Amino acid sequence: MLNCWNQIGITGDRSCPELKTHIHCQNCPVYSWAGRSLLEREAPQEYIDEWTNLLSKEKSEKSLEVGHQIVSIKTITVGIFRLQQEWLALSAQLIKEVMPISTIHTLPHRSNNIFLGLVSLRGEVQICISLKEFLGIETADGDRQKISPVIYERMVVVEKFGNPWVFPVDEICGMHRIHPMELTNVPATLSKMPENYTQGLFNWKNQKVGYLDDELLFYALSKKVL
Repeated sequence: MLNCWNQIGITGDRSCPELKTHIHCQNCPVYSWAGRSLLEREAPQEYIDEWTNLLSKEKSEKSLEVGHQIVSIKTITVGIFRLQQEWLALSAQLIKEVMPISTIHTLPHRSNNIFLGLVSLRGEVQICISLKEFLGIETADGDRQKISPVIYERMVVVEKFGNPWVFPVDEICGMHRIHPMELTNVPATLSKMPENYTQGLFNWKNQKVGYLDDELLFYALSKKVL
């Protein structure tokens, strides 16, 4: 009987015959089963969304004192990775997965320096591109600027405008939070280039990291590849 402890149990009229054996409802298997069901039930989506938004807001905001005023600054969570000697970052919201290097299946008369081919991601075929070639990053002959003593090449899966993209990277260093005020302007010599996809630079572990303009980047990729 649902809620029997409040009806015929210790807080009810105490007419439950099991009280003679268990003395108190808390000792009864029915009461224990009801408690487990309550703890194991799936949380309502509204409850999950509310707490997700609340925790996200608490983690992403920081106060800064400007004069005599306290100003709230929202942080940006980015994924940092390396292409040759260049350290770059994309918004973490775009990054769906990081996976080991997978076989790239080229397409006759379609594959080129930018469009490498197709890769299989859990049975689904995804477009694989060379972000290094698209951004015009040259292959460096010197030593790599190591952040970690152990370096693994990876493939990064991102999604923008409803389109998934996969591209290989030489090294990935996880997710990090930065403040917008940390971003500095791109040097004039770089910003005057016809195709510049970097909206700002920031310092990270003694490296200059280019924060990519994902809106412009993936719009241009869609035009060139799709």
